[in-house]
Amino acid sequence: MKKIIFGTLSVAFLAVAISSCGKSSKGKMANEWKITSYEKNDTQTSNGNQTVIKTSMTETGVTRTTTNGGTTTTSTGTVNTNEMTIDKDGTWTSTQDISGSYVLLGTTYTTNTKTTESGTWSFVAKTKGDEFKKNERVIFNVLTETTTTTQSGGSTGTSTDSYTYASGELVRVYTVKESKGKELELEMTTNNTNTSGSNNSTYVTTTTIVLAEK
Repeated sequence: MKKIIFGTLSVAFLAVAISSCGKSSKGKMANEWKITSYEKNDTQTSNGNQTVIKTSMTETGVTRTTTNGGTTTTSTGTVNTNEMTIDKDGTWTSTQDISGSYVLLGTTYTTNTKTTESGTWSFVAKTKGDEFKKNERVIFNVLTETTTTTQSGGSTGTSTDSYTYASGELVRVYTVKESKGKELELEMTTNNTNTSGSNNSTYVTTTTIVLAEK
């Protein structure tokens, strides 16, 4: 099962291209973090038709803007929780809780989405021929993921989706941009091109995350 979610790609299609970076250590990475900033720019081009999705998240709010064919739509939400725990034993967990609302045909609907993930992590060893040094890249291997969505308004209901992944099936490879004091900055660029007959599509995503010690 290959799954694409918020700046993640199955490792088979992953390309990382960062020009400058910093270094970290297991001691600096291991901590209880809160995500203070999340920026993602996602450009999808299919047979000349381009869609640009920008997601900007602070400690308290999130804005998502989608532009396609000259039309732009914007949605906003409230960030209730956005935390990550990285342990020295090579494991990690994260929790994200976001609420939002929208109006449809005069009825206001409220949604709440809570996502928890867990897995393992490790630094990428220096590879001959690349520009990265030791401890400049880190892999987060996702092993479990659970998303619970609750909606109220015209209709009320709760749904839960849970996934379990084999090791290496869903990974995120980040470059350490900054690692100093009580702050950590990670960046990832993915570039995926698919060609099937006369159909061509490309997906380019840049994700930057800033974490601060809780």
